[in-house]
Amino acid sequence: MQDFILTIIIAACGGFLLEQVNAPLPWTLGPIIAVSLTSMLLKRKLNWPLWLRNIALIPLGYSMGRPFTLETGQAILNQLPFMLLATCVTICAGIFSAWLMFRRTKINLTSCLLGCVPGGLSQMVILAAEMKDADLTAVTIMQTMRMLSVVFVIPFLAIHVLPSAGPSAHLMTIAHTGNLVIFALVAIAGAVIGKAVRLPTATLLGPLLATAVYIVASGHTAPVIPIHYLNVAQICVGSYIGSSIDLRKIREYNGMGPVLIGSVMLVLAVSMGMGILLSCLTPADIATTFLSTAPGGLAEMGITALVVGADSSTMTAYQLTRLLFIMLCYPYIVKQILKRQ
Repeated sequence: MQDFILTIIIAACGGFLLEQVNAPLPWTLGPIIAVSLTSMLLKRKLNWPLWLRNIALIPLGYSMGRPFTLETGQAILNQLPFMLLATCVTICAGIFSAWLMFRRTKINLTSCLLGCVPGGLSQMVILAAEMKDADLTAVTIMQTMRMLSVVFVIPFLAIHVLPSAGPSAHLMTIAHTGNLVIFALVAIAGAVIGKAVRLPTATLLGPLLATAVYIVASGHTAPVIPIHYLNVAQICVGSYIGSSIDLRKIREYNGMGPVLIGSVMLVLAVSMGMGILLSCLTPADIATTFLSTAPGGLAEMGITALVVGADSSTMTAYQLTRLLFIMLCYPYIVKQILKRQ
């Protein structure tokens, strides 16, 4: 209990400090920085309950699913070829960066392929645990560094560099209590069903899909969640990510740092290029397409989309396509590459 109280105080202070300096996503990045640095300085792991992070993802998933309409669903289906194209290009960039990592360090090719591909941290660590040749520690470090780079660089670019529609209405309008109770039950039911059918990031994706389906089926307009509740949810998500990062492990692999930074920059550049291309080929704006192709996690990119006013539904469809492709098909691709090598 003392660890939990200490973590939440540190996380809240980190979020408050970053908000004072107008940093991007202060209530997500602030807890990540504060908790991970404090853990390193104290030389012990700070804990944050997984169940609390899962609960915090429910309102974020609801907010991402709120703007979904029948027209939005049709537009997403029309963009399915572009989603597959963006997925393939991003994964190819990850494989190329893995080859560079393999050539420049003493880490084996299996670990490089799992560490450099832009999948989720937890998903890639699970895959690494299932492959006998993978170095679990190396994969964790590579995915952690990639995640840290993405959650700091992408929000900064999206908020301060790319043109956007401004802060989303989700973050500014007051909710109507009556309707919010109904939609809260829908979101919670979506999370439970998502966990039952083992959706990736079930407590985020389940409420998102359930909210979207209910809106289309009922024709009702979903109320928005007050910004203070979303800030608390972001603190919970950021605290969990920060508590999962062990910065002391970075020292264990000499020579990994420069190559890893270069590979992350390569994947980010490819994602930016794909975002610009998709903004020309589809009706979506550049902020939406960039977040759609960015090699980040669904939760982090979803929070950024809410802040900059990007199309959360389109972004989610692109990110989910890549995540599902990586989880379902990438292990087979890795095995084929290793067999040829």
